[in-house]
Amino acid sequence: MARRPTTERNTNLLERLRSLWKVKNPAIVKQELAGEYPEDIASALGRMLVEEGLEILSKMDELQAASVIVELPTETAREYIRLLPDAVVAAYLDVLPMDDALDLQEELEPERFEALLEVIPDEDAREIRRLMQYPKGSVGRIMTERFFEVGPETTMSQLLEDLRTAPIDKYESVNDVYVLDGGGTLEGVLSLRKSLRADPSTKAKDLMKSEVVVASVIEPDEDAARQMSKYGFYALPVLDEEGRMMGLFTGDDAQTILREADTKDVLALGGVSGTAESYLSLNVWQLYKRRILWLGALFIAETLTGGVLRHYGQTAGGLKIDPLMFFIPLIIGAGGNAGSQVTTTITRALALKEVDHRDWFLVLRREFAVALLTGGSLSLAGFVRAFFGWNSGMELSLVVAIALPTVVLWAATVGSLLPIAAKRLKIDPAVMSAPFITTFVDATGLVIYFEIALRFFKSG
Repeated sequence: MARRPTTERNTNLLERLRSLWKVKNPAIVKQELAGEYPEDIASALGRMLVEEGLEILSKMDELQAASVIVELPTETAREYIRLLPDAVVAAYLDVLPMDDALDLQEELEPERFEALLEVIPDEDAREIRRLMQYPKGSVGRIMTERFFEVGPETTMSQLLEDLRTAPIDKYESVNDVYVLDGGGTLEGVLSLRKSLRADPSTKAKDLMKSEVVVASVIEPDEDAARQMSKYGFYALPVLDEEGRMMGLFTGDDAQTILREADTKDVLALGGVSGTAESYLSLNVWQLYKRRILWLGALFIAETLTGGVLRHYGQTAGGLKIDPLMFFIPLIIGAGGNAGSQVTTTITRALALKEVDHRDWFLVLRREFAVALLTGGSLSLAGFVRAFFGWNSGMELSLVVAIALPTVVLWAATVGSLLPIAAKRLKIDPAVMSAPFITTFVDATGLVIYFEIALRFFKSG
């Protein structure tokens, strides 16, 4: 049966979870969520209270619950794991694939993770420790050791018999079969499709392709992921320095890495630092910290522009520029940059289905709070710059101090609502891109600045 569109499905799932967390019978919860993807459940849990989510996780199938934890944004997952008992987390660690188990490590304190390794089966703990020996961000850290391997003399009938009789979780991927010699060196690869169509007596060495695109265990995972994407492979064999095959770098991990890397680049273009966390998983303080660094750096740059105006406007024989003009780059720059940050963040969240048009009030409330913090910080910096740095007098310094947070609040309002409105009207939210928002906020920000100035200087 075809699945409903993602947005409708996630909305319905959220409503179901909000009713299921009160259900006392775990069997009912397991039955209700049996066919749901961990990614969808994680997305829905991100919109619920942690206490509600804990009730649901505790009644779910262990493997499914563990997979949900891995799919949660880092900050949210850490909050859940902090409240879960060690026995439950150890059960999750035991049932997860090894690469996902290492993902879980990111959500745990090192001491607690080591303690959990002592209570899971020794074989699993040894495999996790082997993967932990490779550098962070390397292919070796996220490869799976459960790949389909045969010897050069293996016949197709033997290969297929192994596949039929193997435990269901023995191999993570069977799209390709890897041919290794007695020392574990990779000699070639053949597709399972080719194996099925070949004569049963044909040997692997006669069907394999010897020229194989591979990844190194110490290669950066993003480089390997882009290589996999370039060739359209399902997976890449991972070799050590001696050519021995150590594991398999799978397509699902590559897709996650590329998505996170591309998202980080997009956010950086909008002046937002930090990793690619889900928008709703970050609180107001975390959003503030991700934005204020770039806003501060751009604030300094725009102060230099104002310094140029001040130089030519106040020197003897200069252009006689009104001191009010010196702060225009500062005011419109702060508003444009703040608006660019907001619209980039919200457009990304809309594209990834983290929010939709029905969340407009939630988004506006969060962005208003963040804008109060960023605007307040810039207001203080602007007042200090005007009053103590440029000796602009109390009245003009107060105009700057009031105009900065007002323009930032306006920019946050525009930057958050316009992409959502575009989505609601079935217009691509990217149309409301950073340049558009910046241009609009520049013009309206000038109006705000001059209106505030008029009231101050008229009253003076």
